[in-house]
Amino acid sequence: MMRKMSSLGCILSCISFLAVIIVCTGYVKRMVDEMPKPFSRELRLQTPPQTGKDVIILQNLLRRQSSTAFVIVTSHYDVQTAEAVKLFQRAVHLPANGVFCMQTALKVLENLLDDGFKDDGKVPAAYRFKLYVPVHKNRNIETVATLLDHNSNAIFNFTIRAHGQTNEYGVAINQLSRNGNTPTGLSTFDLNSKEPYPKLYGPYPVLRVVKGLKGNSAIGFENETLLSNFRSGILLHTGEWQGWNASKPMPNSEGCMHCSPDDMKKLVDILVKKLKVKVNENPYGRLPYPYTPQGLIAIEQID
Repeated sequence: MMRKMSSLGCILSCISFLAVIIVCTGYVKRMVDEMPKPFSRELRLQTPPQTGKDVIILQNLLRRQSSTAFVIVTSHYDVQTAEAVKLFQRAVHLPANGVFCMQTALKVLENLLDDGFKDDGKVPAAYRFKLYVPVHKNRNIETVATLLDHNSNAIFNFTIRAHGQTNEYGVAINQLSRNGNTPTGLSTFDLNSKEPYPKLYGPYPVLRVVKGLKGNSAIGFENETLLSNFRSGILLHTGEWQGWNASKPMPNSEGCMHCSPDDMKKLVDILVKKLKVKVNENPYGRLPYPYTPQGLIAIEQID
C-alpha cells in the first residue's frame, strides 16, 4: 500500500512539474512572440488596407531614416509604407518582405524611437513660460527641471521624475505607449486647477501637457498628435505618497511627471504670483482642450 501511495505521489509530482513547464514555456513564447507596444498586430498589404494609430506611429517613425523619409503619413498601410518597411528591413538585416512583424517592430523601436529633439532655450512671445525637462534613456535617473520666464530667464530649478510604468516582464513601457515614459519633444503646457484624490495628485494645481509641437510628442496625422489624441492626460503633479520622503526616488507615474510637494507648491506660486499665469478650471482630459495654453514644455533626452 505504501509503495502504491509513493508511486501515486511521484506521478502527481511529475504532472505538476510538466504543468509548470507548459505554463512557463507558454509565458516565454508569449513574451518572445508578442508585438512590442505601441504595436499590437502585424501590418501587411491587404484589401481594404489596415488603418489606425499603429500605422500612423510607424509612418512617422519611418520618416526619420533617410532611406525611408519619402513616406507620407496617410494612416493606411499602403504600398509606399510596405516599400519603406522593405528598405528598413534590408538595412537591419531582416527578411525584406514588407510585413511589419514583431522582429521589425523591435528594430524600429530600437533604431527610430529617439526623436533627436533639442530645445533652443527660448520662450516665444506668445507664451508666459517654458519648462525645460532633461531626461535620460534610463528614466530611473531623476533630473533637474528648469522654469524659464517670458524673457527666457531661468528662475526656478527642481527635481523631476518622468518614468512611466513597467510591463508585466518588468521592462519600462516606452514613451509611445499608454502609461509609458513621458514623451520627449516640445509641447504646449497649461496650468489647471487641482485634480481630485490628493493622495495621487497632491493638493495643488497641476500642469497639463496639451499638444505636441515637435519630437515624439508631435507624432500624429493631420490635427491629431500623440499627446492630444493618442496619450491625453499627461500632467506634472505631486502626490501624498505613503512612506516617501525627499531622500528617496519618487514613485513611477502612469506616464505623467512627478515632483515633490514642496517643489509643486513653489512652482505654482511662481507661475501665479510672479508670471501671472491663470489657473484654468480643470477640464479633466476633455478634448479639444478648451483654453489657449499659456506655456511650453520641452522634454529632451540628453544621452
